[in-house]
Amino acid sequence: MSGSGKIPSERLRDANSEVAASFRALRAAIDKAGPLDYATREYLMLAAFAAAGYEESFRIHAKRAVERGLSKAALQQAVLVPFGATTAMLPVVRALEWLDDAFAQYRPEIHSVTSRDGTAIGHTKSGAGPALLLVHGATSERSRWRPVLGALASRFTVYAMDRRGRGASKDAGDYAIEREFADVAALADAIGEPVAVIAHSYGAICALEATRLTPNIRRLVLYEPPIATEAMSTQEATALEGTIEEIERQLAREDRAGALETFYTRNLRMPPTELDALRSLPNWPARLALAHTLPRELRETRRYRFEPERFRDYAVPTLLVLGGDSVPRYHAATALLQRSLAGARLAVLAGQKHTAIDAAPELFAATVLDFLARN
Repeated sequence: MSGSGKIPSERLRDANSEVAASFRALRAAIDKAGPLDYATREYLMLAAFAAAGYEESFRIHAKRAVERGLSKAALQQAVLVPFGATTAMLPVVRALEWLDDAFAQYRPEIHSVTSRDGTAIGHTKSGAGPALLLVHGATSERSRWRPVLGALASRFTVYAMDRRGRGASKDAGDYAIEREFADVAALADAIGEPVAVIAHSYGAICALEATRLTPNIRRLVLYEPPIATEAMSTQEATALEGTIEEIERQLAREDRAGALETFYTRNLRMPPTELDALRSLPNWPARLALAHTLPRELRETRRYRFEPERFRDYAVPTLLVLGGDSVPRYHAATALLQRSLAGARLAVLAGQKHTAIDAAPELFAATVLDFLARN
């Protein structure tokens, strides 16, 4: 396949429009049959690409599957499904070799630390340089940092954690946001040297509170923590509870896509064009798989209160990152933190919202790296 500047699906369309249309139909059928978990969707796509012999698309999906922790045996079995068709024998044999390559190149080593309550918190390690810990937000896991991971790992040894209840991390029977404060602190302590932390959304609350549990956080980047402020009206609080209840009803019907869409459209006020863009990202299946964690985190967000008096002696150099077009409550929360955290700096990403890591990865990476490079 050829075509400078084109993504693989476009090159596939140019090479064979009929096959490309078949793959689009397959993806649409998978979406319609949902909610399928990430693994099932990936098995189906890999089997189809293997049978058709489309190496580039197969390798992209194989890399993603390896990085997400799918087992080699399961992927091999999926690829072997079309082997009985005479025309697919040679392509499938080649696809098994491509899988070997993917596992040799991309399989991350999973590390684990034990949090205060005994829960194992998994993470990966990449790059070289001073220690940098990444803490993701809601409906995601460590792969959400992929758009900026290369830039960060070029200057830091990056520890990308899975928050509890997802990815390589375990969960506990009882949930409270305070347990996640301890998770971040446990990993910061285990790294063995002072660590910078970049945290997004819900994870930013956890990282901020972790500074009260460990002295090992030397710098902190907080990207739009969903902190409730006095600016939240009774009407807004009622609307949030209505959103939570609607998400729970959709989850009860196994409508994970609907639950995510409710969260993004009501909570983040995401327009249809942005939601469509989010659905097209490689981490959408992972978000579907984690939709059930939304109600507990939204309720903890509503319960949590940032208390400025507890941070009067705060001394961690901190960058507050705010999307210029983000919803008003993120502006209010960021303003509260800027008033309350001594020496906190503010970076406004013009034209961006809550998802700049995906929408403007170069801008986001440049902004945080500039801050982290300061003495």
